[in-house]
Amino acid sequence: MRRSIRTQLVISFFAVMLPVVLFLIANNWYAKNVVHDKVSETYRNTLDIFVGQLDLYMEEINDYLYKLAVLDADVGLLAAFPVDSDNYVLTKVRVQNKINRDVGFYNLLHTVFIYNENDIIFSSSGNYGQVKQLLAQEAPRIAAQHRQMLDGTWMLWENDLMPGRDFLVRLTPSENNQYIGAIISISDILDLLRIQWDDDKIGESAVYSREGVRMADPLSFTDRTLPIANLPLLDTPYQIVGQGENRHLVMIRTSSMADIAVAVAVPEKQMLQGLPYFQKAVYFIVLGLVFLFSMYLLFIQRTVFQPLHQLINGMKKLSLGMLDFRLKTTNTVEFQFMANTFNNMAEQISNLRIGMYEEQLRAQKNEMKQLQAQINPHFYMNSLNIIYNFAVLKDHDSVKKMALHMADYFRFIMRVNRESITLEEELKHIGNYVEIQKFRFPEKLECIVDIPERWRTAALPALTLQPFVENAIIHGFLNRREKFIIRIHGEIAAADDEDKLVIVIRDNGVGFHPDVLDRLRRGEELPASESSRLGIANVVQRLKLRYEGGAGVEFDNDPGGGAVVRVRLPLPAELSAERTADISVIGEADDVQSVGRG
Repeated sequence: MRRSIRTQLVISFFAVMLPVVLFLIANNWYAKNVVHDKVSETYRNTLDIFVGQLDLYMEEINDYLYKLAVLDADVGLLAAFPVDSDNYVLTKVRVQNKINRDVGFYNLLHTVFIYNENDIIFSSSGNYGQVKQLLAQEAPRIAAQHRQMLDGTWMLWENDLMPGRDFLVRLTPSENNQYIGAIISISDILDLLRIQWDDDKIGESAVYSREGVRMADPLSFTDRTLPIANLPLLDTPYQIVGQGENRHLVMIRTSSMADIAVAVAVPEKQMLQGLPYFQKAVYFIVLGLVFLFSMYLLFIQRTVFQPLHQLINGMKKLSLGMLDFRLKTTNTVEFQFMANTFNNMAEQISNLRIGMYEEQLRAQKNEMKQLQAQINPHFYMNSLNIIYNFAVLKDHDSVKKMALHMADYFRFIMRVNRESITLEEELKHIGNYVEIQKFRFPEKLECIVDIPERWRTAALPALTLQPFVENAIIHGFLNRREKFIIRIHGEIAAADDEDKLVIVIRDNGVGFHPDVLDRLRRGEELPASESSRLGIANVVQRLKLRYEGGAGVEFDNDPGGGAVVRVRLPLPAELSAERTADISVIGEADDVQSVGRG
């Protein structure tokens, strides 16, 4: 596969530098991962101890609730007395004193309560009014879901009356639809975490639900918070969260007693300490190498690639025929020599091309002069014989008309050295020619012209249409018993790139011979034994040279009999605006081929 020099240099650079860069990056990545693994292992162990202690606290509270519900006699008596009885009041006082004492005894215990459908007895370390209102709202709903806590697990609950909103609740059923419950505030757990972790050198902590939603904020140490609100609880030793300076190494442990997870986040910049500087140094080394190579490539671009690109561009333009392109010389000796050599070569090619073009023009002019001089001797002799016969018959009017038409005909022939004439002039010349032929074939020949007057100002090369009319009369007018009719009309043909003005010449003669038509469609030349065929060949060649492929001649046989010739010319600008109002578009059905008649 071919490659440019620039591509080869880039590939060579990366082939040498890529292994070095990859080694530096891999070494830095490995060192960072080792630090992550070791640090996370230390913090995971500490976190395991904390979560284990938290589960132990909840197990102790579970035992306390069970003993209170099953073994405590006063709690059992509450269900035996009516609520408004003196015995119930005395028993309630004894129970209240017990739970007031026990609330301060168990770690993390926020509230202990005894609930039945008639009364709520509670003791709490929090605000008495808020806790009373909270239990009045939530105790019935919590009791309705007590079966979910029969296995000893704590249920996660939330209420705006609880400081921090989120709390854990545990409920143990007693006799006569009586429930013994306990509440642990998530904010209290967070305060305990903050005491252990938040000292600016260790990290930050938070509590999440099993769904990864962050729970309550702590009531103290609120100057910093964990940088994430929602955290995916992945089964991995640690996670990396955040970006840039805010990247944290997060360790997570879930509780076996409740649907919560405790997370600790350690700032990566504190954990890695000096390693980021080495990491940045690696990046700067890579960037420095890329910068040096870019400068080197820029230097090579200006001294080598740019002159080469100009040379290649010049060759492409020469191949497209733009012979006036010249290269600019540079300060490099080698490329200065190449530029001078290229410019000399382009100059020589231009001179040679101009010489060949001038030679072609001279040949075409000679051919035009030859065409002008090739007046059909049969046509000339027949015309003189007709004049002679009219003179013998003393038909002076016919002699004058014939002489006038011949004068106009030959005057036009002698003046066709002009590059172009109007369509009106070409049609007048055709009219003179047909009128002369009518004297030979009286009442047997007719030419009908149907072209709008405004179209007749269109320019075209001289003798573009007349050779086809002459060819039709000579080769198509064989059945002299019927009237031979030639029709000339104009059309606008829709092309892919531009519209064409089409002059259509039809006759009702014998049409093209199949062999001749097939040769013409293949672009083969016909024997130039007669002047009419030589004239057609010259028309085709002149149109190709004049319009550089933008014009052409097409031949076909009409299904109803006779020949059809279409001369396609570029549509003049003044006719383009009138296209939609005055012209019919030639369809795809007209499958017409090129040049000639048998």
